[in-house]
Amino acid sequence: MSPFTKMLGVEFKFIEKGLCTLLLPIREEHFNGTARVHGGVIFSLLDSAMGAAAFSVLEPHESTATVECKISYTRAVIGGELECFGKVVHAGTRTVVVDGEIWQDGALVAKALGTFARI
Repeated sequence: MSPFTKMLGVEFKFIEKGLCTLLLPIREEHFNGTARVHGGVIFSLLDSAMGAAAFSVLEPHESTATVECKISYTRAVIGGELECFGKVVHAGTRTVVVDGEIWQDGALVAKALGTFARI
């Protein structure tokens, strides 16, 4: 886990080849000026789960970096805990495409599709 994800409070729940699940207990520092979790926190959680899922399918000498990510926010978050899933949908020779979702209490919070470079 990177220093940034540690600072956010992200916790690993599960990881295996092509899959990753992260948890994020919401803290006061995650809120924006309207008392909702900042969109950047949501994006960072998705990017972390998708990046870990992408990393899990790489060769030992490879690394990865986010090339692009499309995110749809579907629900405001005002507290509680978030569960984030990353799933590799295609592992090519130069890029890895990953699907990501964040859920809270049975409701979809955000959905993303990202492309990660194989470096």
